Amino acid sequence: MPIPSRPTPLKSRKRGLRILPKSGGYFVHVASRVVQQRFLFGDQEKAAFTDLLYRWADFSGISILTYCLMNNHVHLLLWIPPVQQVHTEEIVRRVRQVWPERKVRAWMEAHEGSPVPLKQEMEAELTRRMHNLPDYMRVLKQGFSAWYNKKHNLYGVFWDGRYRSMVLKDTPEALCSVAAYIDLNPVRAGICKEPHAYTWSGYGQATRGNSRCRGGLMHLIRTSKRVTPRELGLPPKTLAGTPINWKIAQAVYRAWLYAKGYAPPPSAHPKNTSSRRGFNAETVLAAFAQSLTEMEAGE
Repeated sequence: MPIPSRPTPLKSRKRGLRILPKSGGYFVHVASRVVQQRFLFGDQEKAAFTDLLYRWADFSGISILTYCLMNNHVHLLLWIPPVQQVHTEEIVRRVRQVWPERKVRAWMEAHEGSPVPLKQEMEAELTRRMHNLPDYMRVLKQGFSAWYNKKHNLYGVFWDGRYRSMVLKDTPEALCSVAAYIDLNPVRAGICKEPHAYTWSGYGQATRGNSRCRGGLMHLIRTSKRVTPRELGLPPKTLAGTPINWKIAQAVYRAWLYAKGYAPPPSAHPKNTSSRRGFNAETVLAAFAQSLTEMEAGE
């Protein structure tokens, strides 16, 4: 059965302009929902989306710090680097991530046989699409929609309109808070009790040994230039001069993640009748103690 299009609203809304930094790199939180919030992301769909997510990020030069794929929406925490020059060899390496080999060979043959000005224009046409959030999200969402419709013999829209994006401050609190919000999504939704148990998230994959996801979280801790254990609630044993490997990054991030995931019992707020899913105090303290042990070991 085809995915139905959304009904046309009585009054059309004017599309607002995305205000993104024009110079220098920036961190951004991106979220996008499935049309009508339908649960269309199964494991097969999540695996295909993850593959496209990283291949197009490699092409674009974008870093994925963490992510979470839910059944009806996705969250991404991205680093968009400053626009930079990309040499011919690197352009070819990047397009191989997203183009079939025959298309790569055709481009290389046309490039090799062209005069210098045309070569420069061919390269510029590709590099204009790099280090660019709107282009990245466009090819990612369109590419996945095409894959989904072909896979399920459907036609029509998959996504609920445009993606939402929020540029973040380059501070440890802002970056780690948003990362924790993303990795805690399956816990808040009641899908699992602890974030490492969820397969389709940056933290879940990192704890399973996925080097790309570990690299993203290590990049998060490392690029939070002013991050210190004190700011993340750990004892004042500074990380200055300490190499940021996965064990150190995991210890720091785990402590922050579980602290952010704490959910006080209903009795703590008698006027609040809603129950918020999360961790009890014992779970938070156990995660904190584990992080302390790993930090002290310094391995």
